[in-house]
Amino acid sequence: MSTVIQRSGQARRASSPVRLPQQGPSRQPQLYRHRPVPPVGVDEEGYIVEDSAAQNPPHSALLGYLQWALGSRYGDRAFVAADVVLHYRLGDRNAALAPDLLVGFGGGYKGELSYKLWELPVPALVLEVLSERTSKKDMEDKKHTYETLGINEYWLFDPTGELAPTPLTGYRLCAEHYARVRPNAAGHLASKALGLELRIVEDRTFVKAASGRTLRFFDPVAGEFLLAQDEANAAWQQAEARAAEAEAAYREAEARAAAAEAALQAALAAGKSGD
Repeated sequence: MSTVIQRSGQARRASSPVRLPQQGPSRQPQLYRHRPVPPVGVDEEGYIVEDSAAQNPPHSALLGYLQWALGSRYGDRAFVAADVVLHYRLGDRNAALAPDLLVGFGGGYKGELSYKLWELPVPALVLEVLSERTSKKDMEDKKHTYETLGINEYWLFDPTGELAPTPLTGYRLCAEHYARVRPNAAGHLASKALGLELRIVEDRTFVKAASGRTLRFFDPVAGEFLLAQDEANAAWQQAEARAAEAEAAYREAEARAAAAEAALQAALAAGKSGD
């Protein structure tokens, strides 16, 4: 299972558990219940922290980019995790989800192996990458569950372009119900929770979809995409190489200046001796 890479502040317990509807007769959509696939790992209280379903996300390269990019951006100000198990009802160990991406602000991290809503703040955002196996649940039961839990933003990305009406769909809470996120003035979908735009680009680097579509975060203030780890490493190496070249050029210029100064002093000395 992908591990939490960043978490903010000092640990604090949520003042009260999230209010959920009482269990009753079946309804559609329902609150989603995670179905773990053995082998399953649990914590000391018996809550799931990992299983083979959570350990093998369908788009691990893409999720690696999303998690690393946000973790690098927010540092210790946010909890950013891919495929972490989110438990939402105390005492019900299968009342859980494993969102592809979860972002939370405003709480402390004490090495949690899962995200328990009766201990941690409600996440600000979750994102699911659609696949043939999970798309119906993502668009129905999971959407209803995230809405009920009060998660402010829910995003769905369809890399195939065939599983949803639009390749990228965002929902934001409005009066306790999800409303579609509409394009901003620039024509892009933006997350208020992150202060970033979510843009679909043609790039096979992060997801091997036939469409070639992938998802990237764009910073509208800086006017640039958030880098992937290998891109950031390459940029750092290039910056180091440029710095080394500049240092070498400076040293060479210093040496030429020293040689010119020596030549000048030698000429002055020769002139004086001629007098």
